[in-house]
Amino acid sequence: MTNYFHEALADTVLYNLGGEWIDKQDTAFSYSFENFFHPFVGELIEQLNRRSLAGMLDPDFHQGLSDPTFFDSLYTALANDLVKISHEPKEIDLGAGGPYSGYNWELLFHVPLTIAVHLSKNQRFAEARKWFHYIFDPTSNDTSLPVPQRFWKFLAFRKAGVVKQVDEQLMILSKPLAECTPAELDMKQKILQGYEAIKNRPFQPHAVARTRQLAYQYCVVMKYLDNLIAWGDSLFRQDTSESLNEATQLYVLAATLLGQRPQRIPRTGTVRPKTYAELRKQGLDAMGNTLVEMEGKFPLSAGMPKMGEDDPDAAGPLFGIGRTLYFCIPRNEKLLGYWDTVADRLFKIRNGMNIEGIARQLALFDPPLDPGMLVKAAAAGIDIGAIISGTNQPISPVRAPFLIQMALELSGEVRGLGSALVVAIEKGDGERLAVLRQGHETRIQQMQQEVRFLQWASAQEATRSLLTNRRPALERLHYYQRLLGLPADPNTADELAVSFEGLALTEETFAEAYGKLVAQYDKSVAAQDLPKLRLAEESSPTILSGARGSGKLYLSANEDVELNTHLPTARDTSLHASVANAMASAFAPVPDADADAHFWGIGGKIKLNVGTALVAAAKIAGDISGIVAAWERDQAGMAARTASYERRADEWLLQYNLAAHDLASIGRQILTSILAEQVTRHDYLITKQQVADTQEADRFLRSKFSNEELYAWTQGEVSRLYYEYYRFAIDTARKAEQAMKRELMRPEVDAQDFVKFNYWDGGRRGLLSGEALQLDVKRMQLAYHENNKREYELTRHVSLRRLAPVALLALKTTGSCRVTVPEWVFDLDTPGHYLRRIRSVGLTIPCVTGPYTSLSCTLTLTRSSVRTAPLAGDGYRRQGGEDGRFVDYFSATQSIVTSSGQNDSGLFETSLRDERVLPFEGAGVESEWTLSLPDEFRQVDYATISDAILHFRYTAREGGVPLRTAAVENLKELVADADETGLSLLLSLRHDFPSEWSAFVDGNADFSATLRADYLPYLAQRRTVTIAGFELYGLTAGRDPKHHLVGDQAMWDAASAALNTPDGFTFTAAPDAAGPTQVLSRSADADVWLIMRYTLE
Repeated sequence: MTNYFHEALADTVLYNLGGEWIDKQDTAFSYSFENFFHPFVGELIEQLNRRSLAGMLDPDFHQGLSDPTFFDSLYTALANDLVKISHEPKEIDLGAGGPYSGYNWELLFHVPLTIAVHLSKNQRFAEARKWFHYIFDPTSNDTSLPVPQRFWKFLAFRKAGVVKQVDEQLMILSKPLAECTPAELDMKQKILQGYEAIKNRPFQPHAVARTRQLAYQYCVVMKYLDNLIAWGDSLFRQDTSESLNEATQLYVLAATLLGQRPQRIPRTGTVRPKTYAELRKQGLDAMGNTLVEMEGKFPLSAGMPKMGEDDPDAAGPLFGIGRTLYFCIPRNEKLLGYWDTVADRLFKIRNGMNIEGIARQLALFDPPLDPGMLVKAAAAGIDIGAIISGTNQPISPVRAPFLIQMALELSGEVRGLGSALVVAIEKGDGERLAVLRQGHETRIQQMQQEVRFLQWASAQEATRSLLTNRRPALERLHYYQRLLGLPADPNTADELAVSFEGLALTEETFAEAYGKLVAQYDKSVAAQDLPKLRLAEESSPTILSGARGSGKLYLSANEDVELNTHLPTARDTSLHASVANAMASAFAPVPDADADAHFWGIGGKIKLNVGTALVAAAKIAGDISGIVAAWERDQAGMAARTASYERRADEWLLQYNLAAHDLASIGRQILTSILAEQVTRHDYLITKQQVADTQEADRFLRSKFSNEELYAWTQGEVSRLYYEYYRFAIDTARKAEQAMKRELMRPEVDAQDFVKFNYWDGGRRGLLSGEALQLDVKRMQLAYHENNKREYELTRHVSLRRLAPVALLALKTTGSCRVTVPEWVFDLDTPGHYLRRIRSVGLTIPCVTGPYTSLSCTLTLTRSSVRTAPLAGDGYRRQGGEDGRFVDYFSATQSIVTSSGQNDSGLFETSLRDERVLPFEGAGVESEWTLSLPDEFRQVDYATISDAILHFRYTAREGGVPLRTAAVENLKELVADADETGLSLLLSLRHDFPSEWSAFVDGNADFSATLRADYLPYLAQRRTVTIAGFELYGLTAGRDPKHHLVGDQAMWDAASAALNTPDGFTFTAAPDAAGPTQVLSRSADADVWLIMRYTLE
């Protein structure tokens, strides 16, 4: 069997059926083993420390980390015919399903892309481009890599091969399985996986994009284009020469990235409408599409032709002939919109327009920067680029009070968010402290639980100790019972019937259990009565026994007999015996004597033993006294022994009674100990429950919604909103300051910096920045009201017929003209004024219109200048572009369109109290204008336009006598120079001289008309007029006016002399020869105008 198994093929599996081995074909199994660790964490950290972020994100560094020998160096694969082993190198895992692939994608792709997009949304375009270049760098010049790999800095995109187009993928998806190659089957499987992701998670774009890596590449390129276009638009809106040049470079780069605009794909043919059932029969693919037959027209190819490998000149068969997808591929409007946006921006820049499409003339240089402001910004740690970009922002379309109020509201919001941030921090700290305190309390309760358990065990041991101590007391009781010969007491049993082990006392079971315990342990043993003690009355040892002492000895009778009777008697008799013996000793020297006893002669000789007898007698007396003393001592000993027996009996009775009382006391102590044990047991259980409660509270504190994590998230979000609101508020405050200074234009206000740069303290998370900002905005508001002083409010009507007759003629013929309104026009009314700024402009165009016909004229301000200082300087006029007395200004709105042509300001209602700035408000009255009438569809005969009047309502300030004197002197110089002032008189030969014109048209003579001084303005009638020339202009609709001079200097001098006389001067002009330059002809419809240029003295 073993040999058979080894000889089996790799695709064969053995089955044991009925004891017989059978080999059957079965599916081959494959197992994939992944390294569940990141092999390059240390290298990435080291690279980050050594070469910063750019080094860590370097794709060449990632490529160099690959180790193809990693598996073979650690494992020895035992491959055979049944087991096939393949392995991948150790590398930065970016494949689908890898354990650390998601982490690597986040670190190397998603994080840089997210940061770049966030920076771009916050108008930090240069920094955003830097982060985009970590993923996609179209400016890379690394020639060691082919295109497009050199532009991709993310390793997964650099390794990606050529991706098939959408139409090719759909064709493969609709192709039958039997006709698909293995590569096409693999691609179809990937497409289906992506479609399954769309169906399962339709609102999770990343889940779908992970199956289509090309989608991420499109996303990066489109975000990069968004950043370029937004950056260019930001610079374009600054509307300065330098910013436009920079914006142009960005737009050109975007156009280069986009390449040639895709051509619109024509329809591939006509397809007969089909029902769902018909499409389903033909085989709907996973995308709900199918190939259908075309009819009626020869189809275009649905896919690109494939060139043969052997014969490159022979095209492969056109797969799309006769068949096409039933549903078309939708257009990507967002992607196609990039070509439209970039083309629009470049067209406007190259044609001298602003971003709104209005043609204007820009200053050669940007406004100068204030170095002091840059120094302050640098000292406050503010980005200098942000400050510079903020100085060239477009003019605000609303007035300063509105912006100030908005800044106050925003600063209030900043204050509120600051308070919310403090609350979130406090609550977060509170939650952190609560969790910390709960943890501490839990640990303390656990320690107390151990203490309570030990106390309970100690109480149990105390009870057991009392039971142990009861046995010696019981033994003593039994001992004294036996000594006293008393019968056994039933309350002194050796074993107790009620056990306290495992006893659990509760409020409900206490009474019953306590009664049993009391009945068992609180038993009293009958005490023995002590016999009455016979005491010797008045037994005083001092009196009776002669002993030295004081007080009563409470002697019993026998003790009194011993002490006060027998012992004193024995003492006295012993003393007598001693005396007798002493006397016997004293009598010993007495000699014996012989005595003759003769009584009446009768007697004898008697021997007298006197000494011996005395000694003997003394000895006898001493012996007798000693015997008595001994007897007394024996009596005293007997009395003493009797007394000791009495005392012993009393002691036994006492000890018996004490043992009985000890048993009762120990029983009561056992009861108390049992109760104490129950108390400690309940304390332990309470503490144990407290530990469980504190642990539950700790789990609740950690798992509740309003936990530390929530407040940490809240702090992050509030901090983000707080900073964004702060940036919004401070940008609005700066706009308000700029608008205020622009509206007021007072040196005392310009000298102050109301909005500073040091409100935000990053070390304190920006707290109190809103309060500081609001204080300065309040100061700015007060300064605005204090300095918003009323200025001169004037009105000036400027006629193009008098000021710029050539421009009026161009308007009549072409429908558009450019006119310059110089400063001297306003000096004629009020010389010596300065800071003349427009409040509103109206336009009147007198002409013949039909009923309900509007006159739509676009009035555009292309340039304006304001005299900002009342200084005469080196001359009254402007001395070049760098003259500090003048500033070029543009208003927020640079164009209006009229409807009525009667003092029309382009507004429904002209209100000077409007929160929005009026059109042209703030611009200087010294200005250039463009008037444009519809050219293709004229609703009015422009030839009937007799004039165009600009109605200026403006404010001005008094410049003082020096400025007035300089203005007057300048006017004198200007009116004497025709080239400077352009004083001229415009006359229509057909309308102003109808009789003379009729005679000229009907006759053969030259045109002749009389010109008098009363044709000139009143200003010229009081001065000497010098004619500087005559010009004839011929007007033809839709063409520029044709003109030529009439006469010479001698004629003009003669005309000047005659014009100053009451009869005036006769102007004569011969008709021009026919030709393209003909101006004056005898045609009745000819529209010929005469311009007389003159000076005043």
